[in-house]
Amino acid sequence: MRDDCVSYLLGLRKKEAISSSEGATIEKKRLTGLRSRSRQTVPTVWVGKDGVSEDLLKHVADQLRARELVKLKVQKTALAGTEMAKMAERIATSTSSTLVEIMGHTFTLYKRREMTEASRKR
Repeated sequence: MRDDCVSYLLGLRKKEAISSSEGATIEKKRLTGLRSRSRQTVPTVWVGKDGVSEDLLKHVADQLRARELVKLKVQKTALAGTEMAKMAERIATSTSSTLVEIMGHTFTLYKRREMTEASRKR
């Protein structure tokens, strides 16, 4: 996915439902499904007044390895002088994940889970 996650997702939403290339349509359907799952998920990570720190990024990366879809809620004090979209984009790029949705002070990240050797044998 592109580095500029926010602009890319906004661009996908503006495209028509039936795209000329099959890949873009499949990707849009996947993002729509992820957005639906996101709305049913409760936040598992809270960004506090310290904002984006190394510990927070490590915690988000651990959550993404365990769950694939992680919802983060940002306190108003953490946004001091920063836009929500920029903070979400920064966390997404730092964790190599995809920004699925931003809604108010909450956003969702997705990163496909890596298959371990044990899960492949099943």
